[in-house]
Amino acid sequence: MPSKKVQNFSLTPLAQTHTLATHTEQIHIQMRTKALLLAAAFAAAGVATSMAQVYSVNAVGYVNKTLTPGFTFVSNPLLAADNKISTLFNNFQGGVRDGTTVYKFANGGFLTAGFDEISGWGGAGADVTVVPGEGVFVFVPNPIGGEAANKVLTFVGEVQQNNTSTPLPRGFSMKSSVVPQAVAPDNVKNTDGSSAAIPAVDGDTIYRWIPATKGYKTYGYTQFDPQTPGEWSSGAEVGLPTFDVGEAFYYFRLGAATTWNRTFSVNNPQ
Repeated sequence: MPSKKVQNFSLTPLAQTHTLATHTEQIHIQMRTKALLLAAAFAAAGVATSMAQVYSVNAVGYVNKTLTPGFTFVSNPLLAADNKISTLFNNFQGGVRDGTTVYKFANGGFLTAGFDEISGWGGAGADVTVVPGEGVFVFVPNPIGGEAANKVLTFVGEVQQNNTSTPLPRGFSMKSSVVPQAVAPDNVKNTDGSSAAIPAVDGDTIYRWIPATKGYKTYGYTQFDPQTPGEWSSGAEVGLPTFDVGEAFYYFRLGAATTWNRTFSVNNPQ
């Protein structure tokens, strides 16, 4: 089989000057159902009982993610009212630590948003959005004085439901589950139980940051026969791992751009 060429650039911003760090996460998702009855206008006319009741159901909640000093690979698990970096990453409990930096990968480089305790958020990436299905690097500096080392970031927003679609461009991109659910990308289900696995082609690669080794674990997709399904593997390990809620990964797409589609409902999660 001919060798596959992968783009050559640093997958980690400031990799030589900062130490990438592990993270833990606390997940608290609270769902609230909001029903909007459209037949109310007909009640005064005495015809409400003959009208079909129409509802719009939304599930909103929050996710807490704990970041330790250093780099963490983070996704936005909920669609917020404002998904700009300067808004999403302003929600650290106890305030944003001076020097906190967010890097969003785009066009082979990083758009950077940095926080200064005097001027707040700034940089080319401050007004860039991060929506469910995407990911960013977040750098949290070491604490000063008696402050606790870890910082808890709270995401508040709406769970993406029904038909969802995440773009997978050719080459490198940062991706994640579009819903706040710990999943293995090759073992995702639609609401009806059918497969919603990430659509891979021979040569695609996923890079997951492993805190214990302070490096990436690489999973490659191999498909020897176009008529039969291929498989993901990393050495002797077959299949992809389960990624946590709020965890992103690098995806290298060797084939043409496509989308990762999934149907999801909080009332019938798969």
